Amino acid sequence: MKRTTSRAVLTLLALVFISAAAYADSVGITLTEMTQTGAAGTTLTFDATLTNLTGSTIFLNGDTATTSSAFLTVDGSPLLVNFPSTLSAGASSGPFALFTVLIAPGATPGTYDLNSFTILGGNNATITLPIGSAGFTVVVTPSAVPEPATLVMLGSGLLCLGFTTRFKTSRFMKTHAS
Repeated sequence: MKRTTSRAVLTLLALVFISAAAYADSVGITLTEMTQTGAAGTTLTFDATLTNLTGSTIFLNGDTATTSSAFLTVDGSPLLVNFPSTLSAGASSGPFALFTVLIAPGATPGTYDLNSFTILGGNNATITLPIGSAGFTVVVTPSAVPEPATLVMLGSGLLCLGFTTRFKTSRFMKTHAS
């Protein structure tokens, strides 16, 4: 009796692991650039090519992402806009925009690695198992200190030139009027 229960549990566990493994790495994600650089307050776009690594059609049903910092926000909507909803056996699509990363204003400059983007799907339109993932890195650069606007500098110079000319003209008129 004990062996039958143990065998049933082992069989059930094996089926769970086999069905989960059937979808693991079903889609290869090749990022055009794995590392991108931007300043706080900017959005970076990661392009990729997707390849179906299986012998059957795969449905691309969604995505999820994890980041190493609250300063980074991933938007996966480009996946659903740019790529087809299915990939035939062995087919590839791209490179297209796969996801974007917003670097929050006030983000601390530095390298943010250990981020990942995962595509969810399976063999029909309702399955949302992880079928492929890619790691990426974001390098946040210090924000540039903006210089004074060129028009303000030009306007100040013209204003000073105007006052100087007016002052000299006024002085010239007074000395020659007497």
